[in-house]
Amino acid sequence: MARPDLSDALRGGLVGVALGEALGLPWAGVPPRRIGRAKLYDEVGPTGAVTTQVLAAATRPDGDGAGGLPAALVLGWREPDALARHTAALHLGFAPVMVADLAAWAIRGQPLYHLVADHADDWPPPFHGVAADDRAIVDALLAILHRHDDPLEGMRAAVRLGGGATATLGALVGGILGSRRPTALDRAEWRERVPLPDPASLDAAVAVLAARR
Repeated sequence: MARPDLSDALRGGLVGVALGEALGLPWAGVPPRRIGRAKLYDEVGPTGAVTTQVLAAATRPDGDGAGGLPAALVLGWREPDALARHTAALHLGFAPVMVADLAAWAIRGQPLYHLVADHADDWPPPFHGVAADDRAIVDALLAILHRHDDPLEGMRAAVRLGGGATATLGALVGGILGSRRPTALDRAEWRERVPLPDPASLDAAVAVLAARR
């Protein structure tokens, strides 16, 4: 697989966040046993707070990683230096540091499954649904990334875990894997049903992020 250039990777990450959140929002709070593959796209529509937060963080030149997991994702795209990333996110806890690192590895085109393989047994899929707290979300994120490299498969698997975090988890998976494989997002069956950020907003976010690298 050819590595996408930086602008394409960043745009793929931003679009992936929107697609993942839009897929997950209708299923927030629904137990996994009620999320069937055949109905997964039925209620796909607008994006929400995660996409808004990611775009805001991406277009803020002095972004420092504050603001939870969405901003930690942007921090990983923005900051290639591991020490600087950790300094910016460490006070927020383990989960934002992990998300920032995963985003940084993904934007460089690195495969992710082997980076979490050593601890995969510690992150089994939460079959009873993902709680809406940072540690539970990151545990589920690592379980998904260990098993999926295709962003579409990853987003579908993330949402079908159910629970209160389907939108955030779908957005993170879409953002991380979408930045690694942006052209795969063109195949998203639900893409035409999502009002994606307008091209001018995406261009502005990509320009600010790329200028920091």
